[in-house]
Amino acid sequence: MYNTYLLTEEQQKLQRWAYELAQAEFQASAERWEREGTFPWEHVATLAEQGLLGFTLPRAFGGLERSRLEAVLVLEQLARVCLTTAEIAHICMNGPSYAISRLGSQALQARYLPEVVAGKCLIGIAITEDEAGSSLGEMSTRAHVQATSVVINGRKCFTTIGDVGGTFEVVVRFGGEGTRGLGAVLVDADTPGFVVERVYEKIGGNGIHEAALRFEHCEVPCEQVLIEGDPATSNGFKLVMRAYNALRLGIAANSLGVAQAALDQLLPHLLQRRQFGAPLAAAQGLRWRVARLVLALEQARLLTYRAALLSDDYGFPPAYETALAKLAATEVALQAADEAIQVLGWRGITKDYPAERRYREIRGWTIAGGTSEMLLESLARQVFRRYEQSAGHAPQAE
Repeated sequence: MYNTYLLTEEQQKLQRWAYELAQAEFQASAERWEREGTFPWEHVATLAEQGLLGFTLPRAFGGLERSRLEAVLVLEQLARVCLTTAEIAHICMNGPSYAISRLGSQALQARYLPEVVAGKCLIGIAITEDEAGSSLGEMSTRAHVQATSVVINGRKCFTTIGDVGGTFEVVVRFGGEGTRGLGAVLVDADTPGFVVERVYEKIGGNGIHEAALRFEHCEVPCEQVLIEGDPATSNGFKLVMRAYNALRLGIAANSLGVAQAALDQLLPHLLQRRQFGAPLAAAQGLRWRVARLVLALEQARLLTYRAALLSDDYGFPPAYETALAKLAATEVALQAADEAIQVLGWRGITKDYPAERRYREIRGWTIAGGTSEMLLESLARQVFRRYEQSAGHAPQAE
């Protein structure tokens, strides 16, 4: 099932290509990564060969420099088949690699981007702390600027690809309080003082590891500062979060693919499974549940595509539209995964079928990348702020 509305013929062809590639190269081992808890390095090589690790990165460094919408279309189809593989592509298309391409010096771009494109280096973002999850203003990891270097001390938890990444964008405090003084520094994993403390075992998605990292007098050259933190302002923090919106949009794209995969599984079951002399699809209650699920998926897809078509002056998707997309897409993916289990009955809770794995894989995405609750609060603030800004031009209530 492809969604052709508003898409050019070339974009529709890209959708088909990505789905067919995923079926041919990734489907057979999609369950293996979760079962074994192993990282799919062979899929990294395939993604690199197909140009997908550098899909959004500049041509000057070996990338394809394709649009944000095209990246969403590809990720959606990859995640429809193998979320683990889609997440690897997503990290490279939307994560620190993309931030480096937009914010980094020519030297940083030349050093890191060709390595990412070739699949030789994956770059993660180390942002979450035990006491500073959603409240980034409470971040305690610090960067001390010296004459020619920056020394980092602190600890990060739940860092994606923390044990296999070659480099990390570490969000740090250069001074100040609250969100003032926050910025980001690139730290290579072989830097003295960089320590992987532990790898978490999760409810699902264990092919992509999350790790706790520790930085003990971890010293890097000043040239490794990606976003400088000003102790007097929140400008660095704002730029970190603007770049983070690309990651949120990628999460939305992957979630669309998971929701579609759940529909791909439950629809044929409803048509083929007979109970009380008729297919399950003849039951009005089930038909309406599917209709509402499709409605929610199409709403999330339109919100995600819209956010992908917009960008700020740095090339990152805007916060408001991205929050809507991430919230809608992750919640419908979780709903669809749960519905698939319910519709399949006893089959849905066995490991003979991918429904239970899909639910476990997607469950964390209403938390990671900004919890649903934090996104709702952010959206509410923006809604009221926009209203207050325009109140002087609106008709007054009598």
